[in-house]
Amino acid sequence: MWKKLGIALIASWLPINGFAAEPVEQRSPNHGGAERAAPEIAGTLDDELHEWFILSHGNDSNASFVELGNDISIDITGSVDDEAWEGEESLSISLTVNEEQLINAVVIYSIGSSISPPLFTSEGGEVVITLTRYERSSQIVHVAGKITGILALQIELGEPPSLDEGIEIDVAFDVEAQKIEF
Repeated sequence: MWKKLGIALIASWLPINGFAAEPVEQRSPNHGGAERAAPEIAGTLDDELHEWFILSHGNDSNASFVELGNDISIDITGSVDDEAWEGEESLSISLTVNEEQLINAVVIYSIGSSISPPLFTSEGGEVVITLTRYERSSQIVHVAGKITGILALQIELGEPPSLDEGIEIDVAFDVEAQKIEF
């Protein structure tokens, strides 16, 4: 009896599809690839559809916030890849909230692999940022909103951004940011 119980226990732990060493990825019938997570930031940039993902690993996240007196400073960086922490074509959103009201915001769309010029920025642009949701628990801020307008191109550090070569942005975001404690 113990032998049968032991065999049944071992058999229940074996993979169903044989002796696979790795889990098999489920394929999506629409995409032919692995099922993707829903993007936290999506919309159009220069009339092309874009999606950005918030990546996290343990306590490290691309969406975080800190308390600065009465202000809550929220930093969000969306990546075009839902698995890799890349800066290329990332969308960064910095929000400052006081008493649930947005008091400052900066949006940067990076062209290269770092957040340095050339890049597109809301500073010097004509961008409207609205919050549609702001909820705070002790360690999480849930923030959602919309970004519309024209981001200005900044070619070199120290030079003012130019609207002449700006790009149109119309995206929505719905993000949970984790609290950073020092």
